[in-house]
Amino acid sequence: MVAYVGCQAYVQDVRCGHCGRPLDEPINLALQDRKPCPSCGAKTRAFSVELSDRVTVHANVKMKHKDATGKELAESVSGDDLHRKTGKWMEKSRTIDRKNDWYEETVTDPETGRVVHRCAEPLSRHRGHGSDKENSRK
Repeated sequence: MVAYVGCQAYVQDVRCGHCGRPLDEPINLALQDRKPCPSCGAKTRAFSVELSDRVTVHANVKMKHKDATGKELAESVSGDDLHRKTGKWMEKSRTIDRKNDWYEETVTDPETGRVVHRCAEPLSRHRGHGSDKENSRK
């Protein structure tokens, strides 16, 4: 997943639009206020603009373990996860082990290293969370 951060534009220079000579004048100078190019006499201008942008890349890895019949025994996810309520990116590690009846999840704030959520319990006792929440059934 890629998060867009923003774009910035910078005018690098102003040049004569005919001969390309660098000119020392403001970019917003009106045509009637421009002086002719000292080299060729033209009043056309070319502007060199630099655009810069910054993106942040977020990734995670998912794994599913199935037996020969296709029955899912375990699944795991590890990596970046967007916290829906705060809109902040967190690091999440979750394992669901159906074969060994185990659920484990840790969510860590990557900026502070603080564990904001930790759950480790038998999967059979892990109810009322995620898709098993009461309000998600309505």
